[in-house]
Amino acid sequence: MNTHYRDTRKIDPSRGALLGDGTPNDQDRIEIGPTRLAFDEWAAAGLTLPDLPAMREHRWRRLTQAIVARGYGGLLMFDPLNIRYATDSTNMQLWNTHNPFRAVLLCADGYMVTWDYKNSPFLSTFNPLVREQRSGADLFYFDRGDRIDAAADTFANEVRALMAEHAPGEARLAVDKIMLHGLRALEAQGFEIMNGEEVTEKTRAVKGPDEILAMRCAHHACETAVRKMEDFARANVPLGATSEDDIWAVLHAENIRRGGEWIETRLLSSGPRTNPWFQECGPRIVQNNEIVAFDTDLIGSYGICIDISRTWWIGDAKPSNAMIYAMRHAHEHIMTNM
Repeated sequence: MNTHYRDTRKIDPSRGALLGDGTPNDQDRIEIGPTRLAFDEWAAAGLTLPDLPAMREHRWRRLTQAIVARGYGGLLMFDPLNIRYATDSTNMQLWNTHNPFRAVLLCADGYMVTWDYKNSPFLSTFNPLVREQRSGADLFYFDRGDRIDAAADTFANEVRALMAEHAPGEARLAVDKIMLHGLRALEAQGFEIMNGEEVTEKTRAVKGPDEILAMRCAHHACETAVRKMEDFARANVPLGATSEDDIWAVLHAENIRRGGEWIETRLLSSGPRTNPWFQECGPRIVQNNEIVAFDTDLIGSYGICIDISRTWWIGDAKPSNAMIYAMRHAHEHIMTNM
């Protein structure tokens, strides 16, 4: 034999049964998370890891308390970011943003149910706060076609039955985002639909201790990825064949390497394309002695959004006097008014 069990084992025995963030030390686990690279960099930086089970319970409690405080019977979520907050589970996040097939119902008594893609109900089973996994919340035409009304009625009836059991007598149901047929079906069941986004936004605005630790780790990973992108740009732009897309691709790659998930925008531009701002990253070849400006807008480690802005002068010449003055003026504005 040329291989041994230790070469393919699923865990790193030096780390014990759990990783530092309280999740299983099992490379074959279902839940996603930071990579070994990210953990090593955070350890070198002296960062404290979050306790993910504690963070999940904190979020669940905050949402439940928000529902009770408003006198609602439950909160029905379709927004994948709200579902991530409530369950810490993911499933095709970007596709789900424009094809809403997932839903979560959190009842006033804390009972939480997910509706997921019919072939992958297991994706939230790692979280014991999710008490049931179902399917059938895909109330959009691409999936249901002309039978969408029947699907919406079935889904709404399931919600009614759950609410009757876990919030008896309460007809007020908060919903964040929902397709038209789903809304009509819920109203036909007698629900008074309340503003679920008001609930989730105000709940998510206040961070718990472990969320703050997760944010620090995610921010460090983002800054490290940005530094890798800067190193690439400074080494390659002077050679005359590096595009904005080439530079932007480094941020994507380094984010993913640390367990990050995606980038929300394409806000990187160079030279004359930096003004007006909001031009998207493209094939332009960045010239020596130009600026490169960007917003990260990335969903990084632990699903945390890190949005920082940077502008680099890349080249061997000095910036123009006008640019130096503009920088000095901006710095003075920050120091005086912030």
